[in-house]
Amino acid sequence: MTYDFHGSWEAYTGENSPLYKNPSDTGGNPYLNVDYAMNYWKNNGAQTEKLIVGFPTYGHTFTLSNPSQHGIGAPASGPGAAGTYTREAGFLAYYEICLFLKDGATQVWDDYGKVPYAYKGNVWVGYDNPNSFQIKVQKITLEVPWSGPLIWMTSLGLSVTREDTP
Repeated sequence: MTYDFHGSWEAYTGENSPLYKNPSDTGGNPYLNVDYAMNYWKNNGAQTEKLIVGFPTYGHTFTLSNPSQHGIGAPASGPGAAGTYTREAGFLAYYEICLFLKDGATQVWDDYGKVPYAYKGNVWVGYDNPNSFQIKVQKITLEVPWSGPLIWMTSLGLSVTREDTP
């Protein structure tokens, strides 16, 4: 599985599905990224044409212990509040993330992980977006012989309205 590397079960913020390890993620595990996981399986005998990269259409949220510390690996006191529609603490559908961004959250691009994250107040969310999907598709199709993407779950990626999609 190449998504859900980080979530509210941890005591620090972490990206859902980073392509590569961000060296500033001091709380994280260096093996929790798409590139490492896929190469681990390949290097241990898995047929590359049977390896599929997971593309999550949701994000994991955290409650920041200190809102002024909001980078990757920032201390978290638990899951973020439940989303309006998904109603599960620590979890937002992509359309809820779009609404969070529209409501003034700051979006940050992690150039190491090749994924965004966003924060506002004490809420932090790691997720994928169309740009990170495109980068992962390029890696799958141009650089490595992995079989392809698995989008999980499409219903969570649908936008409320086109205006809500960043």
